Amino acid sequence: MSGHRILFVDDDPAVQALVGRVLGDGGHECTLAENAEEARRLLHVNEYELVLCDIGLPDESGLALLAELSHRPSVATVIVTSRNDPETADLALELGAHGYVTTPVAPNELLIAIASAARRKRRDDARSAHLERAYTRLAGSEAELRRAYAETVTRLGRAMEYHDLETGEHVERVAASARAIAAAIGLDDEIAERLRLAAPLHDIGKIAIPEAILRKPGPLSPTERREMERHTEVGRALLAGSGNELLELAATVAWTHHEAWDGSGYPRRLAGDEIPLAGRIVAVSDVFDALTSDRPYRRAWSTEDAVAFFEMQRGCMFDPELVDALLRVREAGGDARASGQMRMAPAGAGATQ
Repeated sequence: MSGHRILFVDDDPAVQALVGRVLGDGGHECTLAENAEEARRLLHVNEYELVLCDIGLPDESGLALLAELSHRPSVATVIVTSRNDPETADLALELGAHGYVTTPVAPNELLIAIASAARRKRRDDARSAHLERAYTRLAGSEAELRRAYAETVTRLGRAMEYHDLETGEHVERVAASARAIAAAIGLDDEIAERLRLAAPLHDIGKIAIPEAILRKPGPLSPTERREMERHTEVGRALLAGSGNELLELAATVAWTHHEAWDGSGYPRRLAGDEIPLAGRIVAVSDVFDALTSDRPYRRAWSTEDAVAFFEMQRGCMFDPELVDALLRVREAGGDARASGQMRMAPAGAGATQ
């Protein structure tokens, strides 16, 4: 096996001479440095495969230099010292040393320590490269899963559009609004993005509702209302149980986005904090967009009328904090729609199915 380029850091001339001779006889190329500052200068301009270092250097502890070298790629380190102390040896190894030998040292013992350190360094580098490749593959797989999920949502959205003509664009707006509200109340970016991906499936259960009910140009009868409300349970049944984090969140949203803060919603009449936060956020986003959209049973409300409705329903239908967040988002981003001409209907009259 060919020799290594080695930097030896020690200020004792006798040790320098001994180690230099042993390394030369062993086929290694050795450069000497008497202190940490000189070692750093040499490391800056030259490439070394190994660094042998004493602990008691004249300007600072060799352990400080060792700690720095633990972050330097492709450099193995061996402590060569007169300190025959197990605690110091343990500390050196924790700081990244690949070997620890005490002087006086037999030539073969030093050469074996160098070969072992180089081999350990190669093994560590291979393990690190393997972990990095595994992480890259994992990150790529996660990105691919997210793309596949987004594609699934898009295709489901198209299927819903065929069934309910307003749903396709509606779900995109609800998703964007839900993310903005989540950010406005201080949820971190990852959670807000997760909610954006889950929100488009909030009305997926409507694929089981007859088109005659979805497109009825007028108020629903009690029987039709019960059938319409069934879409929350259907949505949960379609999405829950997959084990996929995003689909489970979407199932929660589908099930709870028609619950009301005061307990008057459906399907379970949950109230206040009993309603999952994701469901409460999507409820606010969903109703605001529904109010300001044309529907078969009414024309779009103006933004002003929708805002007035939300202010009136703050603490009744909707979580007060989320109403405030919605209004902040609307004020910061402006109105995305042209205002309608219809004046506000009585509270709760056909706000959303």
